[in-house]
Amino acid sequence: MVKVLLVDDQRLFTDGIMAILSETDDIQVVGVATNGEEAIAKFQQYEPDLVLMDIHMPHVNGIRATLDIKESHPDVKVILLTTFADEDLIVRGFNVGADGYLLKDLNSKKLVWAIREVDLGETVISGPAARILAKKIREYKYDKKEILKQKLTTLEVMLTPRELEIAYMLMEGETNKSIAQKLYLSEGTIKNYISNLYHKLNIHSRKRVIDFLKGLFSKKEYW
Repeated sequence: MVKVLLVDDQRLFTDGIMAILSETDDIQVVGVATNGEEAIAKFQQYEPDLVLMDIHMPHVNGIRATLDIKESHPDVKVILLTTFADEDLIVRGFNVGADGYLLKDLNSKKLVWAIREVDLGETVISGPAARILAKKIREYKYDKKEILKQKLTTLEVMLTPRELEIAYMLMEGETNKSIAQKLYLSEGTIKNYISNLYHKLNIHSRKRVIDFLKGLFSKKEYW
């Protein structure tokens, strides 16, 4: 039985969720809270396995409440609920340890499925939120390549766009085979590009090249 704490300041919404979950035989709502502060108190009282947490609430919001719960009980699952997919809230939510981000317009079957999946250790994300996260990841990858280019240019190391792409992929731990597959080139061609990198960097070891490239970044920039 998955014990659930429901946290939302809209009574109509919580009543609807309780009605949906009451139809299951493996999920039980053990308590309801109307804000983050109350959620923390109710969490201590009921010791749920999973928290369905609204983000926008008075006093203490869902992000802060999730952080407090996860810091003291990291194994407890938290699914954030909101009315729209906001990039900042999605990133902040997962940064504090949320296990899911769902929009409130989901249907009952999706909600029950999400609770069961998260209880099994999976992460669930509504479609719009997933698209925002994917865009964020693509932008992050682009930013890292741009930073790499700038740092190499500062050292007067001028790479072609293709060499820069391969240097970045080496830094990310890609093999020659995976680089070739992703760039639709032969492994022999990739080896030639890597040889050019060795020459331009005046480093003649793959490990030393990777260490050198990673060493250009601060921990904050790289991770």
